[in-house]
Amino acid sequence: MSSSYGGERKRKKRFSLASSGLLTALILAVVLGVLGIVWVAHLHGRLHKLSTVEVPPDNAVLPRPGGQDVIEVHRISPASGVTPQFVGLTVMPGVGMGILQLSLDLPGRDPQDLLVGTPITSMGPMLQPNTGAPKASLKYSPISLKVFPVTGASEGQEILGTQPAQDARNDMTPGGAGASGDFAAAPAPGPDGIAPPPSGVQTKVSATISDRGYDLSITAKNASGEAKSMVLSWTAQFAIPAKGLSSLHITPPETAEIADKASEISLATPNFHRTWQGLKYSYLSAGPELRLHNLADAYTLRLMALTPSIRNFRVDVPQDGNAVSVTFSTEGPDGARTVVGPGETLQWHLRIQVAPNNSYSPTSN
Repeated sequence: MSSSYGGERKRKKRFSLASSGLLTALILAVVLGVLGIVWVAHLHGRLHKLSTVEVPPDNAVLPRPGGQDVIEVHRISPASGVTPQFVGLTVMPGVGMGILQLSLDLPGRDPQDLLVGTPITSMGPMLQPNTGAPKASLKYSPISLKVFPVTGASEGQEILGTQPAQDARNDMTPGGAGASGDFAAAPAPGPDGIAPPPSGVQTKVSATISDRGYDLSITAKNASGEAKSMVLSWTAQFAIPAKGLSSLHITPPETAEIADKASEISLATPNFHRTWQGLKYSYLSAGPELRLHNLADAYTLRLMALTPSIRNFRVDVPQDGNAVSVTFSTEGPDGARTVVGPGETLQWHLRIQVAPNNSYSPTSN
């Protein structure tokens, strides 16, 4: 009898513990505690660190060419896109807003870099240790603005080149994004504590990628009290396709001497050098253009001068054939410069558009 009674008491105790809600509350507290820990880790972006330990890489601090951070711009290409588009732009404000890279999205293929540019993570040995000034081994597409007195001097003062911008920023535009930088008429001291000589010219450089393509715009205002003569240019270093120079052709721009566009010219042979002067501007077109045909990847780049200040196109392929150099310059015949009076502004605008060739397909050729 007593044994039966003791068993009944134990069953009542177990029933009492479960029915009292203490067990449910205990389980709920444990679940909420675990969820709380996971949520806090998620908020700090370290969810994966619950199971792994990350060690920051040695190169966590990226090189700063010219003492300034590189600006990288990325644009999302529409998922339904069927034509190539510009999706990447890399600019170096500390090196005269030089263009390090331009990237294309090729539908159905991997993105492609257009220019010969040193990867950011590999720049360290190519920069001066204290100032970050570029060495000759740094590969990029430079912008140059040389300013001369109207009379007297034959040597000009480079006021872009490797100079750092006094103010650099990201820009948002309708349908795209980019970067811009300002260069003062009297620059401030650089990382080495030395200020370049005053030029009397205020300069702004703006580079953007959008639905329209890649745009490079430069304004140079003469803020001094005397006239200045200037030569403004950008030299784009286009990468050669894996199939070699034979897969690159150009269609020259129209000039005053040649009314009709010339036929395509193959760049198959290194040591190619050609300049087109007297570019033909008309109201029937956006401006003279040079076309670079990539037969290997089946697309064409249209390089268009949108301001009459651009007076020549030059194409150079060095003897080693490691790039196709295309320069867009304000220089006229026999080295003629553009004279800009006090308070006047030199405007320079280039656009690059991309279009598929008839043989383009979503897979590599």
